[in-house]
Parts: sequence; C-alpha cells; structure tokens
Amino acid sequence: MTAARSKGYDDNMSNKIKKTQNITANHLFCAANISSAMAYVLAVTLSVMCVVVAFYAKDGYNQIGNAKFAVYRVTMLAGFSFFLTLGVFYLLLLLREKRWRKDRLSVTDRCVLAYLLFSTIAVASGGFYENALWGSFGWNMGWMSQFSFVLIYLALSRFGKHNRAILGAFGGSAFFVFVIAVLHRMLIDPIGFYDGLQGYQMAQFLSTMGQATWYASYLVVALPVGVAVFLFAKKPWYRVLGGIYTAAGFASLVTQNSDSAYFAMAGFMMVFFWVCVEKRETLNRFVEVCTLFFAAGKVMHFLMKMHPNPDLKYDFITALVLDGAATWVLLGVCLLLSLFLYRRGDKPYPAAGMLRLRRAALALIVVAIIAVTGLIALQSRGLLPDSLDRKLSAVSYFNWDKEWGNGRGRIWSFSMKMFAKESIKHKFFGVGPDCFSSYAAAVHGEEVALLWGEKMLTNAHNEWLTTLIDTGLFGAAAYIGIFVSAVGRFMRARQQDYLLAAAAASAVSYMAYNFFCYQQVCCTPFVFMMLGIGEYLLRRQTGSISEISG
Repeated sequence: MTAARSKGYDDNMSNKIKKTQNITANHLFCAANISSAMAYVLAVTLSVMCVVVAFYAKDGYNQIGNAKFAVYRVTMLAGFSFFLTLGVFYLLLLLREKRWRKDRLSVTDRCVLAYLLFSTIAVASGGFYENALWGSFGWNMGWMSQFSFVLIYLALSRFGKHNRAILGAFGGSAFFVFVIAVLHRMLIDPIGFYDGLQGYQMAQFLSTMGQATWYASYLVVALPVGVAVFLFAKKPWYRVLGGIYTAAGFASLVTQNSDSAYFAMAGFMMVFFWVCVEKRETLNRFVEVCTLFFAAGKVMHFLMKMHPNPDLKYDFITALVLDGAATWVLLGVCLLLSLFLYRRGDKPYPAAGMLRLRRAALALIVVAIIAVTGLIALQSRGLLPDSLDRKLSAVSYFNWDKEWGNGRGRIWSFSMKMFAKESIKHKFFGVGPDCFSSYAAAVHGEEVALLWGEKMLTNAHNEWLTTLIDTGLFGAAAYIGIFVSAVGRFMRARQQDYLLAAAAASAVSYMAYNFFCYQQVCCTPFVFMMLGIGEYLLRRQTGSISEISG
C-alpha cells in the first residue's frame, strides 16, 4: 500500500513538472513570436521614417522643418503605438518567467535613461510647460522629441535584428538626397523646389532638407555609413555601391557650403583612419576615400563653373577645396600614395609602426585644436606680434568678435553669460527641453531685443551648450555621456562588425558638426538610430541579447 501511494505521489509530481514545463515552453514560444513581430514592426517604422523625413515637404521649402517634424511624429506614433502594445505583452511574459533579469544595462543605456530622467525634471524646473513638452515653433525639440530619440535607441538596441534593412532604407534615401543637392548647386532642379526662388534663396536652400545647414546636418550623419561600406565590406558589389554612395556624398559635401561640415568630416575620417591603419588592405582603401574626396572637389569645381550661381558666396574651406591650388597637390599626393601602397602589397606590413602613427595623428589633432584656440584668444586680445597678427587677421576664423562664425561669437557669448546668471536650480536641472528661447525672452528679453531685434534666438547654435542650458549640468553630463560611452565601446569592439565603426563615425561626425549647430528632426533621430544599431550589434556579440529577443 505504501509503495502504491509513493508511486502515485511521484506520478502526480511528474505530471505537475511536465505541465509547468509545457506552460513555460508555451510562454517562451509566445514571447519569441512577439519579439519577432516587434522586430518587424520596428524595422518597418524606422525604414518609413528614413524615407518620409528625407523626402516629405508640404509646400516646398515653406515651413519645411514643421512639415518634416509632423510626418516624423505621425510615423513614430503609428509605428510605436503598435510596437509598445506588443511590448507590454512581451514584458508580461518575461516577468512571468523571470527572464527580464537577463537584460543587463550598459553604460550607454544608463546614460540614455539618465538623460530622459533629467529631461523630465527639466520640464518642471523651467516652468515653460507647453514649450518644454512640444518644443519651440519650427524646431519642435521638446520633451516629446527627446522621448522619441530615447525610444528609438532603446527599441533598436533590443530588437534591431533587421538593422540591415533599416540601413538600406536610410542609405538609399540619403543617396538620392545627395544627388538632388549636387544638382541644386548646379541650378538644376528636378523636384521643383526652386520654382519662384531668387538666386540668393537658392544659395541658402538645398535638396529636400531646407536650409543648407539643415541639409549638412543630415549629410554628416548619413555619409559615414556609405564610407564604412566602401572601406570594410567583403562583397565586391557592396564596395561598388559604397563607392558610388561615397562619391555622391563627397560631391555634395564640397558644395553644400557649410564649413561646419568639414569639421564633421575630420571627425569621422579620424575614426576610420584609426581603424584602417591596422591592416594594409583597409589603409589602401582609406587612401582611396581621400582620393575620392579631393577628386570630387575638382570635378565639382568645373561643374559649378558650367552652371554658376552668382549669389552663392563660398565659405573659407569650401573655396579652398573647390578653387585652391593646394587641393590639386593633395589629390596628387593621394594618388601617388595609393600607387605606392599597392606596389608594396607583397612586402611585410609595419603594423606596429602604423599604430604609433595613428596615436601621433590623434595627438597632433589635439595639439592643433589647442593651438588654434589659443591663437584665436591671443589674437582677439591683441597679444600677438604685429606680423603674425596681420597674417591671422586675413583668416576670418582667427578674428573672434560678435560676428565670428556667422554670428556665433555673439550667440555663444550671450549664452554663456545667460548660464552664468542662472539660479542654482536652473544650473543643475535646466530651464526645459527646447526652452532656450522662452527663458531668454522671459529673463533677458531687453538684451535679446537689443542684440537680435525681432528675430527669435532659439538655441545657442552649439548643441552641447544648448543642452547645458536646457537640461542643466546633470542632463548635459548624461547627454554627452551617451555619445562618449557609445563611441568608446563601439571602437573597442569594432573588429566584430564594421557597422560598429560606422555607428561610431556617425556619432563623432554629429558631435563635431553640432558643436556649431543644433538638434533637429533632419539629423538627431538618425544619430540615435545609429547608436541603437551599434548597441544592438555590441549586445549580440557579447551575448547580451536574450535567446527569445529580437
């Protein structure tokens, strides 16, 4: 009897265990299906976003920023409403099976979440609730936009399985945007946006993006993706497509006429140089990219002469690249260096020496930045010898005054004084996302009117200074931490997937460009998209992606 009872008990326990295992298996199966669906929904949403933000315009260039933000908002609401609904069921299943503990937060994840937290606190800190929520008119970079950027990053970092498809939509759209910009600079308008515009207006607007500076902000995030494909792709036809994309991007970069874009290019080229010197093959390709850049400048020099716009006045670096004799010399040097490297293909590659060279190059760049900054400071105070002072005065960038950098001298000076006069609360927690203009008008209205008249000063024309004022010291530290931590982590793992180098290059390019510019719908969603893809690739390589995640 006892043996029979024991056997019955064992059978019951066995049945219960099997039932529990079946339930767990069913839950995990459902979670895997939901995860797969979320990855597809995310890929469709962001692919559509890449296309519509690139091309949509309601009425040509009239209020094009608002039009692009409107279509961005609709796309995000439609796609992420479905994505987050699925996410609720997915999270419930994870909680039921206690699988959520396997998702570890990276340093970049923590910075992103901290930035969202301090952006939320900044809304209350500033008190400009409506503007803080939706953003200033025409810019729309309020809390809702910041939340959408965080959402893009977090979603892609966990469910970015179809990142190649998203990048295909991004790169495909960008290529046609580049081509239209090149045609526009030759006064050829295939999309009809120039109808009714004067020459000076055509000089200010480009492609499907609006202002030339807005266009350049898109260019500097999108271009490194194609350059990375050309540099690192294994398949020949990928490299061909990457080369065509890079050539179109460079042809546009040398004619878009914003010197800030060249600082961005210096940033992403330094990232690629850092990676490429490790192998002879990639170093050869890097020299090919440099050759493409200088060749694009010379080709566009002649094409622009065929269809000139008399109202287009080149910035200093644009004039140097297009018309300068020095760039002919640099083109010749790149061609000779490329030939030299290919001829030495059968010789041992001095890897150790090249690694020392890249450290020296980075040190040289740091020293150059410090030296130029010091020369600007000394020249502006009249502390340099007369002979050197006269030579530097001929270059506008060494003349620090209110008009330096197309008026950035005045804007930066005012912005730093405004931050210095803020209360302790505003210094630490900010005045609210995209509330720079609201705070400036409320607290420094007379000075703003005196300096800029009826024009609205929407931001500091330096994203990092704007973020400091909008979200305070804590928010700015978290925001900068997102980029610095991501670039460092992506570069350390770059050998695992070349798209990690692409993501790092796009982030560095964005950081450099927006030292002189600002957040906007034309660029910021895309750089967070690249950061999210990079984080996904890194998590996948390190085994942080759950077996039931996307």
